[in-house]
Amino acid sequence: MEKANIIYFVSILACAITFLAISVWAFTSKNPINFWAGEKISADSISDIKKYNHAYGVMWLIFGLCWLITAVLGLFSLSISTVVLVVLNTVGLVTLILVNNKIRKLYMKTTR
Repeated sequence: MEKANIIYFVSILACAITFLAISVWAFTSKNPINFWAGEKISADSISDIKKYNHAYGVMWLIFGLCWLITAVLGLFSLSISTVVLVVLNTVGLVTLILVNNKIRKLYMKTTR
């Protein structure tokens, strides 16, 4: 195993751990979590905070596991892992935004 593979693994692993930590935070938080930086979600605007946070927890867990798989791939092949990382950062980020919108639509109280 080459030094570059280990450095790549540790770097991507740090990102994976960050996303997995966000997942744990979402699963355990009593208050509604936010998706966008600087955003504050009012508890009054969510129909079921536990289910809302659980949905975000699942979303971040899956994203974090994808990063973990990418890190492990980097131990064996930097080129394959880099391709996966590029796809993860394009398709994955768009998917996160779409899932965020779906979660919001499901759990935000409608104002009439």
